[in-house]
Amino acid sequence: MIKRILGIFIPLLTCAALVGQANTDVYRVIYLKPKSGAMDELLTGMKEHNKKHHNKGIMKVRTYRVVSGEKSGWLVRTYGPMTWSQVDKFTADSNSKAHRADGSKKISPYVDKRIGPSYWSPQEGLSHNRSSSSKPSKMTRVQFTHLKPGMNSEFYDLRQRYNEVLKETNSEASFTMGHLIHGGERHAIYASFSGLDSWADMTPPSGPSFSSRYNKVHGNGAWGLFLKQVSKTTKKTHDEMRVYLEDQSTR
Repeated sequence: MIKRILGIFIPLLTCAALVGQANTDVYRVIYLKPKSGAMDELLTGMKEHNKKHHNKGIMKVRTYRVVSGEKSGWLVRTYGPMTWSQVDKFTADSNSKAHRADGSKKISPYVDKRIGPSYWSPQEGLSHNRSSSSKPSKMTRVQFTHLKPGMNSEFYDLRQRYNEVLKETNSEASFTMGHLIHGGERHAIYASFSGLDSWADMTPPSGPSFSSRYNKVHGNGAWGLFLKQVSKTTKKTHDEMRVYLEDQSTR
């Protein structure tokens, strides 16, 4: 039940304290929608393109297939971490004549639609039991939260209360929180990224529900108040599952 509740509410818990968090790392994200019947050609072209232009340094890439959510069937390409100065270098390399020509030949003919790039910053203070492994997980569950304007102070309180429960109940949940800082809606957007080995990891663990633990830490009725605050501050939420594509990745 803990994982289930975390899946619903962890992405929601963001706050004004984020403004003070210094993090120079950013991740570049691009969504690609393959043309109908062209997935195999796109994957082949992407693999060849990576060997020439995305095999070292900040140009290295991870590619995922989205298998659930509104963009199911799309591909996601993520680059980073990199600093903003390195984004300049990345852009210069991507816009070089050789790079553009190769992409136009091996990737563009098989792409129906492209979204991005957008840039995300990891939020260390909002992450929990973050994995230290440099290897990608087989699957990644991404849970997005769009906040209503002017709700940061309310979320600050929610975050403090929720984190206290996680700490006192020794939660084994593992996720990284990210913040969209460029290339999206003007309102605040956050997302939690949780690594999984298979769909079986979605099975809720046994034990007391998170709501009961929340009430135990903050008092009877606290969980109901928490849900009302979440509803007040949240514009919308959605999630997706991504499957790592090793042959189309270089990191």
